Amino acid sequence: MVDRLSFIKRFQIAFVVIVQLLFVYTVLTQAAYVSITVTGQLVPSVIEPGESGNLVLTVANVGTDYARSVKLTVKPHSFITFDTSKYSLQTIAPSSSIQISVPITVSSLATKGSTSVFLSVEYNEGDSAGSVTTETSVSLSITKRSLIEISNVTYDKDLIEQGDVVKMNIELKNVGNGNIKDIFVALKNRTQPFVSARGDMEVYLGNIQPGRTSMASFDIIINKDAETKAYSVPVTLTYYDETGTQHTEERYIGLKISGLPDFVVTLESQSNMYVGRTGELTISIANRGTATASFLLARFDGVYDITPEEYYIGDLEQDDYETITLDMSLVGVSVGKRALNIELAYKDPYNQETTTTETVDFTVHRAPPFSLSITHIVIIVAALVIIIWKRKFLIGLIRRK
Repeated sequence: MVDRLSFIKRFQIAFVVIVQLLFVYTVLTQAAYVSITVTGQLVPSVIEPGESGNLVLTVANVGTDYARSVKLTVKPHSFITFDTSKYSLQTIAPSSSIQISVPITVSSLATKGSTSVFLSVEYNEGDSAGSVTTETSVSLSITKRSLIEISNVTYDKDLIEQGDVVKMNIELKNVGNGNIKDIFVALKNRTQPFVSARGDMEVYLGNIQPGRTSMASFDIIINKDAETKAYSVPVTLTYYDETGTQHTEERYIGLKISGLPDFVVTLESQSNMYVGRTGELTISIANRGTATASFLLARFDGVYDITPEEYYIGDLEQDDYETITLDMSLVGVSVGKRALNIELAYKDPYNQETTTTETVDFTVHRAPPFSLSITHIVIIVAALVIIIWKRKFLIGLIRRK
């Protein structure tokens, strides 16, 4: 009985040991394995029939043992040719990968859509002598590239100034080979010198076929505080290509805010404007326009003998003025109302030279008849008295001698 119990006990111990050994063997066997995966990426991401590119393949070993003597074979395709179809990748360690670039050329006869490139990967698992072959594939898309460009920008006013209401027309052209779908054009940047004149700053244009154009129009109001300069306005384009991929692109257009000086020339005063004499004119030149007149030079009518002949003012800003005093010879000038032409030459904010002519009226009077004031008479009488007194005094001295 004792021997029987001892035998059973020894049997149980042996059974437990065998089970543990089997478990360890199973774990060790499962831990050492090779698992190869292949993923692909097309460069450029969009390739058209008749174009070339690169198929970038990533061969990864997601197993726990070394994949040795790895060989990759790219199998023939009906519409795609490969510069090289066989690649030796040597050894790929566990949890590692190797990346290769496969030059490809797509036939001009290829149709749009997705296609598969089939591959085979041959390797030795760990230290084993036998090779293993895995068949796999990667997908790529042959499509027509969508390219959109701003082909023209126009405004309904040649001169855009502060406070103007302007229609901005942005012409878009599909210069690619694929359809552009559900395109939106938006002016979203709120730091620009304008606001919308009719609500939303986004326009939906729908679809644009290759080679076709479409127009997005915006009514805008130029801010009163807009600077006189050329602004770069961002335009956001959002659309879908033929594969259904959404694209958002930002382009820039120019908006030129202009301003013009507006001169007001006034005769402030005139003195001694008599025929045959030299008179004096005081003239003010004010700028009530929307821009500074830079390098402003005033030239005076050559019909008259004026000093100075020209007067340099420099920069005359908005709501500013300059006063000029002129000496005018009136010899040979007849009596009556006369006009003086003043040529104003300046540069606008975009350095363009401009000349304008303004006119002021003045009056030439007949010289007044000769007359003496009471003061002058008193002075003359006093002088005569002194002269007579001195004369009598001298005569008296002579007689005494």
